[in-house]
Amino acid sequence: MRKTTTTTHEENPSLDMSSLIDVSFLLLIYFIVTSTLDPKEADIGMTLPVEKRIPGEPLIIDTMQIDVNSSGAILVNEEILDADPASREVPFLLDRLRTYAESARLINSEPVVIVAADDAAKGQRFVDVLNALAHRDVAIDKVTISGFID
Repeated sequence: MRKTTTTTHEENPSLDMSSLIDVSFLLLIYFIVTSTLDPKEADIGMTLPVEKRIPGEPLIIDTMQIDVNSSGAILVNEEILDADPASREVPFLLDRLRTYAESARLINSEPVVIVAADDAAKGQRFVDVLNALAHRDVAIDKVTISGFID
């Protein structure tokens, strides 16, 4: 004898989802609690070196060194600007002095220039430098005259 079983097929089978949702939330909570979270990357505290000065104290601009060498070339901070001793015009020197004077006055500082001439340099070239310092666009009156150091 053979037994035959008859199964009843429901037309719309259903599954209770509430227990599955509870289990999934429990697993989620378990993984959240047991996992180690990487700490957020923090900015590295860094302070840049600054010149310590008293607030309100005026800034002091560096002095400009103008040299007239034996060939008559004009050097500003060891950079050759006007090398033609035959010309009385010194346009590059005037431009550099104008920029220097304006930047010094912007920070309420006095521009200071040191002029040094070689003994073998023509005196007229030295006078050309002094005329450039006294030019109306420059008007630098704090000038130190020193000997030429080779």
